[in-house]
Amino acid sequence: MTQPILPPNALITLQDTGDLIPSLLFAPNVGSDLSDIERRIMSWMSMRLLESNTRNHVQLSEQYYNGLNIVPSLGISTPPELEPLRAILGWCRTAVEARSERLNVQGFRMPNATTIDSAVQEIWQHNNLDAEAPLLHEQAMVSGWTYAIVGKNDNDGDDSSGIPVITTESALNMTASWNPMRREISAAYQIYMDLDPTSDTYGRQLATLYTRDATIQLNTTPNGWIVADRNDHQQHWVPVVQFTPRPQFHERLRGQSEMNAAWRNTQDRAARTLVRMEIAGEFFATAKVYVLGVSEEAFMKKDGTKASAWETYIGRISTIEADANGNLPTVQRIAGESPDGFISSLNQERSIFCGISGLAPQYLGIFSDGNPASADAIRMSDFRLATIAERLAKPYGNDWEKLMSMALKMAGEWTASADQMETDWGPFGIPTPSADTVNVVSMVGAGMVAPDSDDALAALGWSPVQRARIREGMKRQQGLAQIGQAIAGLKPPATPGAAPPQALDGQQPGALQALNSQRTTDSATAG
Repeated sequence: MTQPILPPNALITLQDTGDLIPSLLFAPNVGSDLSDIERRIMSWMSMRLLESNTRNHVQLSEQYYNGLNIVPSLGISTPPELEPLRAILGWCRTAVEARSERLNVQGFRMPNATTIDSAVQEIWQHNNLDAEAPLLHEQAMVSGWTYAIVGKNDNDGDDSSGIPVITTESALNMTASWNPMRREISAAYQIYMDLDPTSDTYGRQLATLYTRDATIQLNTTPNGWIVADRNDHQQHWVPVVQFTPRPQFHERLRGQSEMNAAWRNTQDRAARTLVRMEIAGEFFATAKVYVLGVSEEAFMKKDGTKASAWETYIGRISTIEADANGNLPTVQRIAGESPDGFISSLNQERSIFCGISGLAPQYLGIFSDGNPASADAIRMSDFRLATIAERLAKPYGNDWEKLMSMALKMAGEWTASADQMETDWGPFGIPTPSADTVNVVSMVGAGMVAPDSDDALAALGWSPVQRARIREGMKRQQGLAQIGQAIAGLKPPATPGAAPPQALDGQQPGALQALNSQRTTDSATAG
């Protein structure tokens, strides 16, 4: 469990669980380096960031996502000795990742543009957001919100020094305030521990306060917080974007986790079912044998010692002899209990979870002969999850567009059209290449779409890079075709009624016939 990062003068109390819960009495000791408003913002956000309810909510969500949440038994069918037994199910993680896998940002388009914008793509690739974006999407769906920050590039002399730096941050070490009129963040506060051993502030707590007109870097000393750097940029906007896939009306900065109460309760019930099935397997699933009418001597070895239970089971019972009166012992077998009842209960929980999460049954291991085979059937089974991914793409896309617009402003490449850019997403549903190709070819044949349209290639699932290569190949083929036509036009036209061109040596019909006749005569004379 992640421990909260505390200011040096925070008052700490310990609960019975051993977790650190701050009862914060925070007044940053930064002298006159901060204005009264900045001190108030920093104090308020520190208290909000270290609020125990918020941190517990985020940490519990991460435990469900990782399958590490503790599911207590009902205290009825589980023996006290087996209470530590746990079943770990990854259903919540599977449902979150099934959504994240369909949220693939391929680029950004400016208004009236048919291809992705190269300047925005350069910023995206420089910050390795192809790899960072899935992490941000998943973390936002787990905790309910997360953050991204745009900052200046400090690599002086580097070829990429003018490209802004974009970083993603967890809700556990960053918070913000919201302006409902502007519908944007009005201030943000980040606190973290410097773990870079090459840094001058290694092992110290650092913080950054973001306002509309300044970015203030702080670090700790034995006497409290001090301002390490201050940039009064006066840009009138906060370079922070909060990603909230499911915002709430009453609290825009506290979104809902995708792993809602119904998901968690269903996974808990399924985990208890698995524990009960495992306990039953130890006690009741194994067949039992009992013997009536046999003396203790039948279970003794030749050396007079008593045979173990296993030795008796595998060898002694089948060789027990009749007693002095000729009576054979009665051997009875009790069949083990079938786990079918537990399996039925588990399958029911799977079906409930699929219904509330939008997953197809095969995502949780339910397979049958009736699985879809045709393209239309695949689309129908995938319709709910594809619709959910498309719905999540709207808030995510809006936040990415805000972030990239800020990055263009910081890079000095912003234009008014940047506020109208749109995110280019990959396909949200399961690809069906053959059926999609037939649909696109039909639309092109009907004149609804141009053959070289970018939308036609996008409908087939090609990425922007692949579409660019395809367009280059089309241009190359068209160029070669035009060159071929030009070369054909350089040949002199044929004159009507003119004699055919003179044949090459050895190909004239008369000369060839005379030569063959002469060879025949020479052969006859020689014979």
